[in-house]
Amino acid sequence: MIPIDSPDLQILPKHFTTTERAYFLRNISLSRAFYYANKKNAKLGVNSIRGSFADIQRNYFVTQITIGTHEPPFTPVVILDTSVDQTWIQCATCKSCFTLKDSFPMEESTSYSLMNPEDSRCSPRIIYDGSCGFEASYGKGHTKGYLGIDTFSFTDTAGQTQYFSNIAFGCGIENKDFGFGNESGNVIAGVHGLGIGPKSIMTQMNSEIKGRFTYCISSDLSSSTIVFGDDAQIKGDDARKVQTIAMDPDAHYHLYLAAITVEGVRLPIDPYLFELDKQDYTSGFFIDPGATFMVLTNTAYLTLRTVVEQYFSKYEFKALATDANMFDLCYPNKIDPNKGQVYPSIIFNFIKSPGDSGEVDLPLDPDKVFGNFVNENGFCMQILPTADSSDGPSIFGAYQQADIQFLFDVDAKLLSFVPQTC
Repeated sequence: MIPIDSPDLQILPKHFTTTERAYFLRNISLSRAFYYANKKNAKLGVNSIRGSFADIQRNYFVTQITIGTHEPPFTPVVILDTSVDQTWIQCATCKSCFTLKDSFPMEESTSYSLMNPEDSRCSPRIIYDGSCGFEASYGKGHTKGYLGIDTFSFTDTAGQTQYFSNIAFGCGIENKDFGFGNESGNVIAGVHGLGIGPKSIMTQMNSEIKGRFTYCISSDLSSSTIVFGDDAQIKGDDARKVQTIAMDPDAHYHLYLAAITVEGVRLPIDPYLFELDKQDYTSGFFIDPGATFMVLTNTAYLTLRTVVEQYFSKYEFKALATDANMFDLCYPNKIDPNKGQVYPSIIFNFIKSPGDSGEVDLPLDPDKVFGNFVNENGFCMQILPTADSSDGPSIFGAYQQADIQFLFDVDAKLLSFVPQTC
């Protein structure tokens, strides 16, 4: 799991300022929220700074996969997305192509073959040039082409390479309106989907993956590892208890959030705001490392903001003007522990399982909720409201997930977590 702004990838333009980079990361989160709600024509609230570039990049992590058996192996960089099930890359035989350093040489891979339309994975049944085809949209972009089959290889926790044949993926031939990368040459070749569906890697490799994967994002948001199958384990100790809550993996990994508690007081937020709307996903609470920061449905966010403002007023802190900052709530002050000043405690109260009155608490790390984005002495609450005045989906983003290990058990529909130094 490689952050999209990693200097090793050189995806962001070199001339980006710190402010431009910060707005870019914020815009990813807002774009994710609008993607869930399927508001294709809504304004994303994307800042005018390189807005079109930020709009197409709606996911924080990318990864590298290895496809084919030819030498040297083809190892494209692809967007890692838990909200889609389709994996696809641009192929070298593309008729309309986006700028890319290396496209998949399907004709050079002796293990590559086109998929028979009668294959059960050819669903929906799309015919492209006489073979099974696929279509996918991503941001403003659209791709279609062959649904092919080839060998994928992965490195296990012991450092050994394992090969898995007969893996279906999309081979993009007609690709339009993609803006991956920058003017110096794109390195992103497509999308690696970890959602649930017939073409998902999770489904195709279920005998090995067994519906399990785990990751632990480091506090500095550097590269992390995602582990699948039997090696996906989670452990705690007397001080760090592993807790488990219900999850709906078929609905973009929806979690059942009951309430938010600040300084021991449960906020007056209607839990209906976090209930899942399965028809169009205009509401729900989704765990998604693709969003950089947490996004809360507007009504819930305003309630949280008011309580946090009241908390800091006892220190005589005054919030900065909203339109002057990347985040909605910022202060020019610095917390001084020597004066007894601390950030407020914020706990997310999750329903243990649907129909069960029991709850499980997940305390958020204050240093992941509040961060220095104004200047060296100031800080902001690093939680975003949905970009318009209406309510929408809420997302548990990567920054607030840092230093917590998560284990996804797709088959059991459970999410386990434990505090961890990642």
